[in-house]
Amino acid sequence: MNKVRIGLVGCGGRGISVTTLFRIHPQCEVTACCDIYEACATRAAERFQIPARFVYTNYEKMLREAPVDAVFLAPDPMVQVAMACQAMQAGKHVCTEVPAAFTLEECWKLIETVECTGMKYQLMEQTRYWGFVQTWTQMVDRGELGHVCLAQGEYVHYEEHWGCWTDTETGDILPSNERPRDRDVLPHWRYLLLSDPIYYLPHTLSPLLSILGDRVLSVACMGTRKQSYTQQGLPWCDIQYALMHTEKDTILLAGAGFSLPHVPRGATYCHWYELRGTDGSVCSPRCYSEPFRVWRRGMSDFEAMSLSTIPLGADQEQAQTGHGGADYCPVDTFIKSIIEDTTPPLDVYLTAELTAPAIVAAESARSGGALLKVPDFRRR
Repeated sequence: MNKVRIGLVGCGGRGISVTTLFRIHPQCEVTACCDIYEACATRAAERFQIPARFVYTNYEKMLREAPVDAVFLAPDPMVQVAMACQAMQAGKHVCTEVPAAFTLEECWKLIETVECTGMKYQLMEQTRYWGFVQTWTQMVDRGELGHVCLAQGEYVHYEEHWGCWTDTETGDILPSNERPRDRDVLPHWRYLLLSDPIYYLPHTLSPLLSILGDRVLSVACMGTRKQSYTQQGLPWCDIQYALMHTEKDTILLAGAGFSLPHVPRGATYCHWYELRGTDGSVCSPRCYSEPFRVWRRGMSDFEAMSLSTIPLGADQEQAQTGHGGADYCPVDTFIKSIIEDTTPPLDVYLTAELTAPAIVAAESARSGGALLKVPDFRRR
């Protein structure tokens, strides 16, 4: 196989953004698209020069008829697992967006489908590919921080007006917290999902576990009430925090929120990370005026580190892609895994290990912060 033929499913903003990167990849071509809203599918087809006969509003028909080797799924995340399994059973490789799943049963279903079909699956996670994450990983591997006892992070992404409603005729996402009265709308998946913002824990957990080479064993989680204090009318927790214990005996503390105002983090925007080890610590900026910082045993204060989000070795074009230059990496690794018949770096087992702690954390929060175990997906 010289080129992988990709079909886009879910032609919203994120779908278009990532598919643009598939289209410029030298070993890929975008050959079909699908969206339940015809207007969205038509706009995507025009952008990617897809023939009208390969533009669909019916997903099953696309899988039967379209000339695709793989599909990129960017629809409502709550339906991704069923669609991913359907595609793999139809002989198509699959990549999906974060969050990958919302129940432990869905995690197991993804694993079982990959094992039964032999198709390739990859999660399109972004922040683990950041350059400073790669540098910190090297530092931990060399033992520069000693034993990392505590790893912290948060993804607090505030918008004054989230796109909470979808126009049922055009598929347009309407930037309004309150339900519009002059249009026929349905709740956008974001309106439903962000009631428990901790479901977005993989966004923070992925880089931390990548640095540590670790997995989560147990989780406890608490959050504010499900009625935002700052975004009137939104039935969301403003913040949820999960406390976790890992296999290598590190404590992880990670939070998520989408309705709590905050100072932008600088290059990492909504993300913040810190590692505390027996011989040293590192942390990312808390605001634009702060640098990346490192402290080593014997030093009286932190010192600045010259780091960035741009992945190590990225060329100029790749460095300009979304999420601080990291969006190109999962596109490239997915295509290469198909061409070279190798396992994608963010395969289905690692995806389950990143996703399950969020699912368990949400359950813990609903039960008042109970400590709950996370399954080992590599043992039967």
